[in-house]
Amino acid sequence: MSCSIKICGVTTVEDALMVSESGADYLGVLVNVSRSPRSLTREKAKTIFNSARIPVVLLTFDLPSEEVIELGRELQPFAIQLAGNETEKDVREIVKTIDCEIWKTLHMPVVEGDKFKVDEVVEEINDFVEAGTGRIVLDSAVIKGGKLLKGGTGQTFDWSLAGKINDRIKNFIFLAGGITPDNVKEAILQVKPGGVDLSSGVESSPGKKDLTLVKRLINTVRDIEALI
Repeated sequence: MSCSIKICGVTTVEDALMVSESGADYLGVLVNVSRSPRSLTREKAKTIFNSARIPVVLLTFDLPSEEVIELGRELQPFAIQLAGNETEKDVREIVKTIDCEIWKTLHMPVVEGDKFKVDEVVEEINDFVEAGTGRIVLDSAVIKGGKLLKGGTGQTFDWSLAGKINDRIKNFIFLAGGITPDNVKEAILQVKPGGVDLSSGVESSPGKKDLTLVKRLINTVRDIEALI
C-alpha cells in the first residue's frame, strides 16, 4: 500500500524547497483565504509555485468560480483544492475551463452518535466525482466560540467514520484534520486512505514548517508502507 503525503499551508520559498526535498508528494498553498494565517496573496504564492520541485496544490475557500479560474490560469497548479462550501456546479464550471485536477474538501459534520449519516456523505462524494472531482479530502469541522470552523483546526474527527466512507467509494481519499507525526500511523492503519494532508502537525508556528517534524512524519509513513 502506498500513501501520498501532502504538506499544506506552505508560506515561504524556503519551506517550499525544504518540503520539496523532504520526500513529500505534494505541497499546498492557500491563496486569498481570509480566515487563515497561512493564506498568501497571489503575488507571494507565485514565488512558491515557481520554486517548488514537487506538484503544488492551490487551495481556495469559497471564492467565486471566476476568481478560482483566474488564479488557476495565472499560477498553473497541479491541482486546485476547493476547501469551502463549493458545489458540484462550481466544480463543473471550473473543470471545463481549467486543465488541472480538481480536489474537493468535505468537512465531517459536528454531530453526536448516530446522527452522522455515512450514506449521505458517500452520496455527496459520488456527486462531486461525477461532476469532475479527482480527489476528496476529508477534514474536520469544529465548533469554537460558537462558530463552525471548517479545516485548519488542528483537530481530528472520528476516524472510524472516515474508514467507513473510504470502504464505500472508489475515489482517492486524503485524510486531513489534526494529523501529526505521533498519530499518523494510527490514522493510516485505521482509515487506509490514499494519502494524508496536514499543516499544523509539522509546524513550529503557524505557517512555519519544522524540518524535524516533516522528516519524522514522512519516515513514519514510509515505514508503514513497507509493512502493509
